[in-house]
Amino acid sequence: MFDFSQTSIQGIAIHRVGSKARGNELSLSQRLTQISDEEILGILKTYFLQPFRQPEFYSFSHETDLSFNEVYKFAEKLFENPDNLFETSVSIAKHLFQSSNHPNIKDGELYVVLFTHCVVEDELVDAIGIFKSETKDTFIKIYEKQDGFELEQHQGISIRKLDKGCLIFNTEKDFGFKVVAVDNTNANDEARFWKEIFLNIKRREDDFYQTSGYINLCKDFVKDVLYHDGSMDRAEQVTLLNKTRDYFAQTDIFNRDEFEERVIRKPEIVDAFREYKNEYQQELGCDLKDSFTISIDAAKQAKKLFKSVIKLDKNFHLYIHGGRDRVEKGFDRDKGLNYYKLYFDAEG
Repeated sequence: MFDFSQTSIQGIAIHRVGSKARGNELSLSQRLTQISDEEILGILKTYFLQPFRQPEFYSFSHETDLSFNEVYKFAEKLFENPDNLFETSVSIAKHLFQSSNHPNIKDGELYVVLFTHCVVEDELVDAIGIFKSETKDTFIKIYEKQDGFELEQHQGISIRKLDKGCLIFNTEKDFGFKVVAVDNTNANDEARFWKEIFLNIKRREDDFYQTSGYINLCKDFVKDVLYHDGSMDRAEQVTLLNKTRDYFAQTDIFNRDEFEERVIRKPEIVDAFREYKNEYQQELGCDLKDSFTISIDAAKQAKKLFKSVIKLDKNFHLYIHGGRDRVEKGFDRDKGLNYYKLYFDAEG
C-alpha cells in the first residue's frame, strides 16, 4: 500500500514546543536544519516513515468548513509553494503550542519535513510530515583511552519508536487530503489532542475502515456477549472466530446476510449479533455497511486479533483450528472437574 523506497527528504525544520499548560515556552528555530550527511538522512527517513505501514487513512475536517482547519490550510499552501517550508513550519509550531493546553501533554521537538516520491495506493505524490518526539532515552557512550575505557551518560531520541506523527499526502485535496497518523505515547483521553484538536482529522470510512471495523465488532461480540451469557461454549467461540478470520481472508466482497449465514448460522446468535452491532455503532459513532470490498491489509489483522486457543486453568492450552465436531466438552461428577474430549485420526 505504501512504497517509500524512492522517497527523499527535501527539507526539514525543527522547533521545540513546550507544554503551554505547564507554563513552558515555545522555542523557534531561525532557519531550516541543514543535513548533508546521507547516513543521517537515511536514519531520519526510517525514523519518520517506518511507523506508517497500515493504510488507515484520515482526512482533515472542521465542523463549519474545511477551510477553517489550520493544519489543512498550512498543508495546502506548502504544497503550492514548497519554498515556504520554514515559514509554514513556524505556523504549525505555534498552532501546536496553542493546542497543548492539557497538563499531561509533554514538551518535545517538532519536525516539519517535506518528502518527495511517495507511492500511496499506486499514486506517486509528495508529502508533508509533522512529527513530535517527547520521550528521551538514556544511553552510554564508551570512549577508548590509551590505558583503558571511559563511560559517559547521555540522553537522546530512540530511532526505533516515533512518539507522534502524521503524513499528509498531496492527493484528494478537496476531500481533506489523505492523511495517516500515529500517537504512541499515551492512549488516554487527554492525549487525543494530537488527532482531534491539533490535526482535527477523522477516519475515512473506506474499505480498510469497514473491514477492520467488522473484524473488531466480531471480536468484541464474542468477548462481550457470547463469553458472558454462555450461549456458546469456549470451543464454539473459538470456532466462530476462526470462521470469521477465514471469511475475511477468502472473500472479496463482504455481504452481511452471507456472513451471518456462513459464519454465525444459529438464528438466535444472529439476532444477538445484530442487536450488538446496533449498540456498537451508536457507542463508537461508526457506520458499518452491509456490503463492501474487503481490504486485504485490514483482513490480515484478524490473524493477530483472533486467538485459536482455550486456556484451561494454568496447566493446558488447547488450540482449535477447525474440526469443531471432533471436540466434546463435559463434566466429570466424580472428580468435580470439567473436561474436553478430542477425536483425531493420527498424531503429528
